[in-house]
Amino acid sequence: MKQQVIFVVSGQTVNSNAKINWPDLNFPGTGQTILRYLHHVDFDKLTIRLDGEDGPVFEAKDLPAGVGFYKKLTK
Repeated sequence: MKQQVIFVVSGQTVNSNAKINWPDLNFPGTGQTILRYLHHVDFDKLTIRLDGEDGPVFEAKDLPAGVGFYKKLTK
């Protein structure tokens, strides 16, 4: 059985087609965010695409602080 993976941005679990509070990369570490559109989340490849079909793609290793893919931990 495949473990469920979630995508978290600024303390919120989000999926594709969501408006998100993306960390403002002009002010790293400040907690400031800007409103962005999360076009697609690929849970198999652990990548995301922002802003639309031609928007930037981020791999898990390149995500800013406060953003990431997580698996539920079990005993």
